[in-house]
Amino acid sequence: MDGISKAARVGQIIIGVVYIVAGAVKVWEPVLFYWEAIPYAQLLGVVEWETASAVAKAALVLGPIEFVLGWALLLNWQPRLCLPVATVLMAAFTALTAKAWHMGASIDCGCFGALVERGPGEAAIEDGVMVVVLLFAWWGMRRSANAAPVVDRPNWWGAGGAPIWPLTSRIVLGALAVGLVVGGVRFFPELERIAQSDLKSGVRLSGLALKGVDVDLMEGEYLIELFSPTCSHCKNAVPKMNVIAQDPQLPRLIALTSFAQDAPQVIDFKKQLQPRFDIATISLTDFRRLTFGHGFPRLAYIADGVVQQVWESNYMPTQARLREIMGS
Repeated sequence: MDGISKAARVGQIIIGVVYIVAGAVKVWEPVLFYWEAIPYAQLLGVVEWETASAVAKAALVLGPIEFVLGWALLLNWQPRLCLPVATVLMAAFTALTAKAWHMGASIDCGCFGALVERGPGEAAIEDGVMVVVLLFAWWGMRRSANAAPVVDRPNWWGAGGAPIWPLTSRIVLGALAVGLVVGGVRFFPELERIAQSDLKSGVRLSGLALKGVDVDLMEGEYLIELFSPTCSHCKNAVPKMNVIAQDPQLPRLIALTSFAQDAPQVIDFKKQLQPRFDIATISLTDFRRLTFGHGFPRLAYIADGVVQQVWESNYMPTQARLREIMGS
């Protein structure tokens, strides 16, 4: 193999690793990926909630598919089939994220779940680059196959279309089985997180990136309020939240909204109501998964990233009750 063919093989290996990581994250956090898939289903014109939910559930198979496809690319298993499939799949991801970017959607790309949070713009550009790498790898594979005789002996460079190990087929099929089993085990026991939002006692708030506030919710105790600056109930709750926020015996209170920090609604909210607590921005995807079926405001007590207790808008705890819960 010449240098060009080897470079194409290196590109194939890199994309294989990307697919393995992306697939593994989706398999391990299927509920999070479900919520990330909902907005994309709606972008495609699926407006009715039950249909969008069904589409998002069907999209969960992408986790095992990406996982096994990544191993196939890495081990050069059936490259004539897997390289085209990987290229078409990445092109579809690029088109979908580009559409979300063009529409100005404030949603997570869903590519790497809680591991890396990216907006549609970043994802569209990076996915576009990976499409180019895959096309180069595909071309390099065809070029190598046409320029050299078929090689049956396993080899790292995949010369002649051969896999890198004799047992590659078993490894790839094993990866598919692992992806399906782990994904199912991780998803079906957590169905309640889909039916009643992802903000419930015992759930770890993974994949939640805050903008505007420098804090790590995975460490320490916090009170978080899900709110909208345009919601009348949220506005009415500000005096009570201010009392809670100014109590030194209670955990720090952080309000979470899907509105940007410089949005006129947030600016007016701060100017008119003078909140004494920090306001952080989260993606619309995260806001929906934490408020679905309940509305807002919602208040939750979390410790080291795990939800301990949740209160709804019609039953917010008093300052004394919170002190009692915190043992202060």
